[in-house]
Amino acid sequence: MQDCEYVDAALPVRQGDVLKRVRGDGHITLAIVVTADCDIANEKFGDAGLACVQLGPLADYVLGEHARNLARVQMKKRFEKAAQWVNERWCLKDPGNVALSEERVQAWILASKPEEIEAELNLSVDGEKSFIKRESAALQAAQSFIDAPTDRYSAIDALCVLQAQSTTRSTQFKTVLGALSPKKLPFDLFYVSCVPGEPGLGFVAKLQALTFIPFNRSFTSMDDAKDFENSFVRVGRLGPTFRHALAQQFGMLFARIGMPKAYEQDRDAAFEIIADQIKAEMGEQK
Repeated sequence: MQDCEYVDAALPVRQGDVLKRVRGDGHITLAIVVTADCDIANEKFGDAGLACVQLGPLADYVLGEHARNLARVQMKKRFEKAAQWVNERWCLKDPGNVALSEERVQAWILASKPEEIEAELNLSVDGEKSFIKRESAALQAAQSFIDAPTDRYSAIDALCVLQAQSTTRSTQFKTVLGALSPKKLPFDLFYVSCVPGEPGLGFVAKLQALTFIPFNRSFTSMDDAKDFENSFVRVGRLGPTFRHALAQQFGMLFARIGMPKAYEQDRDAAFEIIADQIKAEMGEQK
């Protein structure tokens, strides 16, 4: 079931319209207008322009922000455990030492070789499988994948190196996807099945990623948009049910508008299809 459809260029920009960048640089390529229709009609949107939320492919979100967040949660727990281990030995070294903050221990682990930490703590540096050697290797590798990704699967790689046993991208991806239920998405995400003219299946609007697009740079036809820098053109509009649901959710209301059954079935199927596509890209079997 399509929740986003083409709109005649003769119709003005309204709430629920999907805008696509035509010219100019910026991290926003697609966005959905959330400014109320009455405010647009009466030009009560302020100097900043139309309020919009960022829209992007579901696959990019799963492999990017979602996987990175899961990795950061695991890393935080590991750093906390490492800080406790370091402080126990730091205080044993000299009873007058004050416990180091978790932030300082984290910086120490990321910037130093484990042998240097062991030497500073007056520990033996001979053990190849000491706690700090294991933790340093895993945490440094994970942080490197987060800070300097080499491909779209780098956040998955970060999670892989944090596991106690060797694992594959495909196996770890199953865990990542399992932590994101299509039936119960985070409240700051809104699923859109398709965007006219855009390749791929499944998109998510990030309701906390609020941006503003000048009204005089928001066009309804490519002919009008192509000659202006930092311009956007409307490529579709959410249907009434979905537009109202997005506005309701954006307003942080507790109740959600019930979705048609066909929409929910298409949404659930999209998650499965995207998972299979990514596994095929990885070249790994189930």
